[in-house]
Amino acid sequence: MSQELLEVKRGRVSRRQHGVMSGDPSLTAEFWMGLCGNPDPTSREKFLYLTIDEFSRSGPGGFSHAKIARRLGVTVAMINHYFGSRNGLISEGAFTVYSNYIDALAAAVRDAPRDPVARLRAWISTQISYSVSVAGWQAVLNYPTLTLEDPLEFASIFRERMSEKFNINMARLGQLILDVKSGEVFPQEIDETNVNFAHYMSNIKLVSLATCVGMATMGAAVWASGAHTPSAESAEAKQLGDFALSEHMNHLIRLVQLTDLS
Repeated sequence: MSQELLEVKRGRVSRRQHGVMSGDPSLTAEFWMGLCGNPDPTSREKFLYLTIDEFSRSGPGGFSHAKIARRLGVTVAMINHYFGSRNGLISEGAFTVYSNYIDALAAAVRDAPRDPVARLRAWISTQISYSVSVAGWQAVLNYPTLTLEDPLEFASIFRERMSEKFNINMARLGQLILDVKSGEVFPQEIDETNVNFAHYMSNIKLVSLATCVGMATMGAAVWASGAHTPSAESAEAKQLGDFALSEHMNHLIRLVQLTDLS
């Protein structure tokens, strides 16, 4: 064996020992900028964002953590280094997706016209469109006990923080409903610093209506993302999809307008 070839092989071994191999050349600064808004994320962030992207398209059944490592040009052992395990990587991905989802809902409402109906429609529409964009995560977010290898690990690390974000989101929905009923937009955007949970929870009819709107919107999101098996291969369902979703939103808004909260 020539000295040059020997040096090449030694270099490869050394790179593997240090967890580094040749990665996917398409993962350029432009790619990362488009994926996460940062042209030069840390190695840990690259794992997280690429996992979110891959999982969104493949779901739990088709996701391969080994593929993520190969694309990044490192060994699978680096997942354990950064996240403790494959389950830890997926768990943090799920929390990040959910956190971004709550932020997207708040931004959509904030950017909508200062009209109560337009703001509620923005909340409903964004819940559906965001769910479609991360369709593969729906099973983990809604059924972590069935889809995660260690749901107790997920619960111990992220459940409390996810519950806090869920509560804020439902309080925002409650205020959006109250705005539609009053015809005026609440002067403040609801956040962690000013939310009054007791105010919303004290009206059981408001809680019931907000829950109804939330569950109906989630159902529409599952249907739109193609996760509803009976309709996924229905040509009729696909043809009427946009119209059905638009009418669904109209019905929900009319429900809010007509429901007596007194």
